[in-house]
Amino acid sequence: MVKGLILVFVVYLVKDISGHGMMLDPPGRSSMWRFNHSVTPNYRDNENFCGGAYVQNELNGGMCGVCGDPFTDPHPQNNANTGLYGTGIIAHTYKPGQVVEVGVLLTANHLGTFSYSLCVLPDVNSPEPENCFNDLLLEDGSSHYTITAEDIMIKNKVRLPEITCERCVLRWTYRCGNNWGMCDDGIWRPGCGPQEHFRSCSDIAIIPSET
Repeated sequence: MVKGLILVFVVYLVKDISGHGMMLDPPGRSSMWRFNHSVTPNYRDNENFCGGAYVQNELNGGMCGVCGDPFTDPHPQNNANTGLYGTGIIAHTYKPGQVVEVGVLLTANHLGTFSYSLCVLPDVNSPEPENCFNDLLLEDGSSHYTITAEDIMIKNKVRLPEITCERCVLRWTYRCGNNWGMCDDGIWRPGCGPQEHFRSCSDIAIIPSET
């Protein structure tokens, strides 16, 4: 159902939303309302950007909430487990070791890179800690996807680990690359130095195939 609905949203979102990006397959917690009308809507679900570049990098020392909220927001933060949007609804069920296709919509392309991580939720009644997340690799073995200027709807093939879980959290992280900063070679270029970040967390399950 999710994949069938994504195409319906793409044209609408690109035309009518002036924000930045969201994970739609599997849906992030803030975007679950687009596929399940029983959950609380977040009409700014493409703005899980750690409070913005100034808040993240100048006020919060580069820190971001575990699932894209401002780092200093009170707990549980809106997009964390048990928060306003962290209702525990399973967005998708996968198999151990599966290569999954993750769909992300950019409503404003800021270049940069995507990366993914996974947390086996240690306590379903508490927010997930940052140290719970382990990095995932893309199918080709790379740690990140580099965005091109033409990208709008991106589908990344991500390899899941050989584990099982009834409640895991798949996290998308978008490090933008359009701000200018000092590079390692001492030259100012876009993409160097502190950048804006986006995060989205999706509740998933990883269950073995029935034999």
